[in-house]
Amino acid sequence: MASSRYEPTSRPFTPGGESLAPTVASSMKQSRKHNVISRHVANNKGYNWNELVAISGTVIPAVSLPVFAVTAFSTVVVVLNTYTSIFKGWLPNSTIMMTVLGVVLGLLLVFRTNTAYERFMEGRRLWGTVIVNLRNLSRLIWIGVHSKTDHLTPEEFNRKRCAMNLLMAFAAASKHYLRDEDEIDYEDLAPFISHISDFSYDRMLTFKADDGRVVPLDITHHLASYVAVCRVKDHIDINVQGLMNTAINSLVDCFTNFERVRNTPVPLAYSSLLKQIVMIYVVALPFQIVAQTSWVTIPIVFLGSFCLIGIESIGTEIENPFGYDANDLPMDQFCEDFRRETQALMSRTTRVACEEWGEAYAFTPVPEVYRAKTEEGCVTNATESIGGIGIPDKVDVLVKA
Repeated sequence: MASSRYEPTSRPFTPGGESLAPTVASSMKQSRKHNVISRHVANNKGYNWNELVAISGTVIPAVSLPVFAVTAFSTVVVVLNTYTSIFKGWLPNSTIMMTVLGVVLGLLLVFRTNTAYERFMEGRRLWGTVIVNLRNLSRLIWIGVHSKTDHLTPEEFNRKRCAMNLLMAFAAASKHYLRDEDEIDYEDLAPFISHISDFSYDRMLTFKADDGRVVPLDITHHLASYVAVCRVKDHIDINVQGLMNTAINSLVDCFTNFERVRNTPVPLAYSSLLKQIVMIYVVALPFQIVAQTSWVTIPIVFLGSFCLIGIESIGTEIENPFGYDANDLPMDQFCEDFRRETQALMSRTTRVACEEWGEAYAFTPVPEVYRAKTEEGCVTNATESIGGIGIPDKVDVLVKA
C-alpha cells in the first residue's frame, strides 16, 4: 500500500502513555486492512440463510467466469445436437467413463481441500502458540523482573518497558513479514521498536529487508539479550531465566514454521493437473449426457461445474492463510488483542502483592483442621460461617480433627 513516510516526534512513543502526535499518526503507514474485524463463534438455532446467499468471502466471484464459460459451451453442444446431425452416430450412449473419471476426480479434490485446510489450521495453531508464549513472557517480565530492594532504577524500569514493547512488536512484525510487507514504518510496529538503534526513526526511511535482516528474529535477539542482562543483575533467578529462554525459543520455532507454511505451496504439477482434470471433466460432461437429457444438460453442467470448480478453488483460497482475503486468518485481530492485553498489564503495578488480598469467599464449610483458636480458645464466627474464612490476629494452636 502506497503511503507517505512519517517524521519522528521529539519524544519516543511508549504504550500506556499519550498517543503519537496527530501529524505522525496520520502519516504513519498502515496495513491494508485498517479495521480489526471481530469474529464471534456462535451456535445458531435456526438455519443461517445469510451464508446461503452470501457472495462476499465465497468462491463465487472466482469461479463465475469459468462456470459460465463451460455452461455456454454446453449450450452450444445442446443446440447443435438438437437442430443438426453433426454429432449423430458418435455420441456415447453410456456414462461409465464419466463415472470412473468422477471417482478419481473426487479423490483428488478431497486430498486437495484437506491439504489446504491442514495448512490453514496449522497457521492458526502456530498463532495460538505465539500468543501463549508472548503472554507468558509479558507476565514474567512485568511481574517477575524486579530488584532485590524491590525498586528498579529509572534506567532499569525503562528497559523493562522496552522489553514489553518488543513483545508487541514481535506479533506485528511477524504479521507484516508473512504478508511480504518488508518495511517497518507501520503504526502497529514502528513505535514499539524505535528504542532500538537499528530501527530508530531516522533509520526507518532507509531500512531495507533485502539485506538479510529479519525483523522478528532481530526482536528475539534483543529479548534474549535483555533476559541475560536481567540474570547478570540478579533481577531474575535461574528458573525464571529458563522459562523466558524457553518461551523465546518457542517464538523462533513458531516463526520458522510460519515460513515453512508460507514458502511451501502445493506443488505446481499437482495443482495444475487437478485443474486440467476438472476442466476436461466438465467440458466432456455435455457430450456424455446430451443424448439422454437434451436441454436439461445445460443446468446439469452448470451445477456440476460450479461444484467441482468451486471445491478446487477453495483449496487455492485457503492454502496461504496469511494474506488479506476474507477467508485468511484475522492476524490484525490477534495482534490488536495482544497489544490491548499487554498495555492493560503495564497500566497496573509491577508487583502483585498477595499480602493485600482481602477476606476470601468460602462456598463450603471450613474444615475443622483449619479452624483457629484465639487466646480465649473460642473459634471465631467467621470460620464457622459459609460466607468467609476468618483469620485471627493471634493464633495459638490448630484444632485437629
